[in-house]
Amino acid sequence: MKPKPKPERPLNDRMRRFCELLVQGHPAGRAYELAGYTARGDDADCCAVKLQGKAKVSAYLQTLRDAASKDAAYDRDNLVGFLVQIIKTPVSEVTVGSPLAQRVRVDDTGMTIEMPGKLVAAKQLAEIMGWNKPAEVKVDISEKLSDIIGRIRSK
Repeated sequence: MKPKPKPERPLNDRMRRFCELLVQGHPAGRAYELAGYTARGDDADCCAVKLQGKAKVSAYLQTLRDAASKDAAYDRDNLVGFLVQIIKTPVSEVTVGSPLAQRVRVDDTGMTIEMPGKLVAAKQLAEIMGWNKPAEVKVDISEKLSDIIGRIRSK
């Protein structure tokens, strides 16, 4: 009769913290240390690799990464919308809290709010949308292939 497999225990607080630190961008060994484990340096690096190999840790990591990826989704359509917003929004409508406020300066003369350049945004939009005329490339094929090979061999 086979022994019953032990039920897998849920993630503990240190494992959760380790995964969260990894998703935040910390190196594995450093995340292991910051999570509260006692190993340091190279030992922490080795332990971190082992910990990442555990099924429940790996699954939790993937869940966190999927959630972070979904939150950070910024695709081509978002960029096009932002560039159009830059182009269409009058400068006088950009306020301190606006997503178009690139820089705010306060000095003796008052407050200055800068927004991204409209011409730069228009050029970027044209490039993304493929509105620019393809660049023309001129190729000189008057030289014979044998001459080119001879020149390369003589070097």
